[in-house]
Parts: sequence; C-alpha cells; structure tokens
Amino acid sequence: MDPRLAALLLVVLLCSHPAAGQKLVGCCLATRNMCFPRKIVASYFHQEAGNGCKYSATVFLSKAGKQLCAPPQYESKCVQELIAYLDNNKPQRRRKPMF
Repeated sequence: MDPRLAALLLVVLLCSHPAAGQKLVGCCLATRNMCFPRKIVASYFHQEAGNGCKYSATVFLSKAGKQLCAPPQYESKCVQELIAYLDNNKPQRRRKPMF
C-alpha cells in the first residue's frame, strides 16, 4: 500500500472518532411546541445551529434519560418557564464540616 494513502486513511480514522471522554449527543432534527411536565424533566441544555447540528433547540433531559426536543428558549413561553423552574430548583450542594 502506498504510504501516502495509508497516512490519509489514518488521518480520516482519527478525525472521525470522538476524543477520549467526549460524549456523543444526537442533534434534535425537529422540536415539539408543547409544554413538558416539570415532574419528568431533570435538566436541559441548548443546542445551537451550526455547532454540528442543523437546528437550534432546547433539549430537556428526562429523568428516564430521554432527550425531549423543544423550540429555542426565545420562541416558547413554556420553554422559558420550564428553564426558570429548573434553574430555581437546582439541588444545593452542602459543604461538609471541616472538623
């Protein structure tokens, strides 16, 4: 095999796999314009178009580990309210006594 071809294949293989410790998250291909119940949602993150995903979205993670795709925060009052609820009800970390 030609060494240049082997080097090219090696570069392609290295670039196509995620770095160690990097978590792969699927992109939302569509969003649901509905209000998700607070009791099933554990957390959220924002998906930005152009950062590996085609569409912007707010991704809620359910307590069962499912991704719930919602419109971006600026497009939905339900999304804004659920984000505010989650931000205001984060569990507080307690410090252990020093002695």
